[in-house]
Amino acid sequence: MRHYEIVFLVHPDQSDQTQSILSKFSSIVKDSRGVVHRSENIGNKRLSYPIQDQFKASFGLMNIECNQEVIKEIKDSFRFNDSIIRDLISVTKKAHTDVSALSSQADEEAELETGFDSQRPSSPKKDLKEQDRSDGEKKVAKEPTESSDKEVDEEAENLNSSEKEAKEPTESSDKEVDEEAENLNSSEKEEK
Repeated sequence: MRHYEIVFLVHPDQSDQTQSILSKFSSIVKDSRGVVHRSENIGNKRLSYPIQDQFKASFGLMNIECNQEVIKEIKDSFRFNDSIIRDLISVTKKAHTDVSALSSQADEEAELETGFDSQRPSSPKKDLKEQDRSDGEKKVAKEPTESSDKEVDEEAENLNSSEKEAKEPTESSDKEVDEEAENLNSSEKEEK
């Protein structure tokens, strides 16, 4: 007898059948004197790409040890069951009995989703609605006052004046530029 790993995806509308399919396959294996090492109903997960226009599916996983006739029977069952949208049967070298990576990943994702929901702050719209209810009247956006407009205008003038100062050359810089130009001219005349 050989070791096999079986993974199958069940249509999301019929995801309640996943456990019954697992128990059916387990009974088939045990009836033929095989061993079921692991049987997991992983649950609904998002697919990487759509399969038969479905974006989610219920995952089932089994690790079994059985003969070839049982595998043929399971393959036939996959072929004639419309609720199974994808399946994979692979040969493994040894029996896997620990929790699968797929199952632990699904558990971690579920924990993260519940953790984010409890840590997520309430929305600003909710806060405003609650505030409106507590005050008894709607809050109106505060209109700018004349004093705030004056402050803004003063800041803009200060910025403009500082920009002008930076752009305007000073008298000392003009003299320095003239001296450098004369030095260059005199050095060019000496070279000739």
